[in-house]
Amino acid sequence: MDLTTLEALVQESVALKGPEPGWEFRLQALFPELVKLQEPLKRYTSIQIGGPADALVFPESEEQLATVLGFAKENRVPWMILGLGSNVLIRDGGIRGMVLRFTKTLNQFNLIEETGETVRLEAQAGVPLPKIVEMGKKQGWVGVEPLYGIPGSVGGALYMNAGTRAGEIKSVVESIKVMYQDGTIEVLPKSKLKFEYRHVKLPARGIILSGILAFSKGDPKEVQSRLAEIQQNRRDTQPLDQPSLGSVFKNPEKGFAAQMIEELGLKGVRVGGARISDKHANFIINERDATAKDVLALIGLVRDKVRDEVELRLELEAKVLGEDEPL
Repeated sequence: MDLTTLEALVQESVALKGPEPGWEFRLQALFPELVKLQEPLKRYTSIQIGGPADALVFPESEEQLATVLGFAKENRVPWMILGLGSNVLIRDGGIRGMVLRFTKTLNQFNLIEETGETVRLEAQAGVPLPKIVEMGKKQGWVGVEPLYGIPGSVGGALYMNAGTRAGEIKSVVESIKVMYQDGTIEVLPKSKLKFEYRHVKLPARGIILSGILAFSKGDPKEVQSRLAEIQQNRRDTQPLDQPSLGSVFKNPEKGFAAQMIEELGLKGVRVGGARISDKHANFIINERDATAKDVLALIGLVRDKVRDEVELRLELEAKVLGEDEPL
């Protein structure tokens, strides 16, 4: 066995040991104003479901984020990013390790270039995507239409390659700035990014800090008219007034998940406090204090029914994170 292989095995063995007890209190002592311990994550998800995080961290700058990541590496603490919590189901036992959230500080966007035909802007990861769309609506930016109605953050939208039937965010991305766990920062041009359906592959595990987006300039009245049509269609077809996951399943290559679920008679089916929406069969809503267990039972029911009746395995679009509650 060569030395490189041996070192890799040793590092893997150390990582598997997990963090030392009390790490979260040491983290809070470093950043008392930035860290919440055992914070219920249902307060931070669109479906209002989710158990506690060991530590919920709100870095106030890229420098603080680098320090937090260094602490996680040194103390073998697992970490993840939580944007605005749309399209995310967190299990009832919550999430072990650190959950990082940027919406309090890394939430600015600035125009960096504007010509007669195009506009370019840099948006930090914590910016709510609807803010970008609203400015584009007022200014007549062609390309914001596919992003209308997506409730997440810019960072989440980039990571998920968010979009609608009209298109995906990849069509307006020029580059993405990421931070790696050692604190180094890299700007990745679009040519180095591999966009897939509801995901973007980065060269290594990194945290999206910001993205540069480019839009064509058009007639504001025409853009506003198209957005008004999209808005009315969403109001007519989606349960916007109730806590939900958004689209639960990816659309298969042929057909639409919602149509399949509806044709199988599953609209309105309820488990506990969760229910498949009567308006849109690919939405699961939190009707009355639902748990993640309720939602997962509905997901399993839909998958089994589609598999048995249509001979198709539906893939999740929503991300399921965390642990079940102990028995």
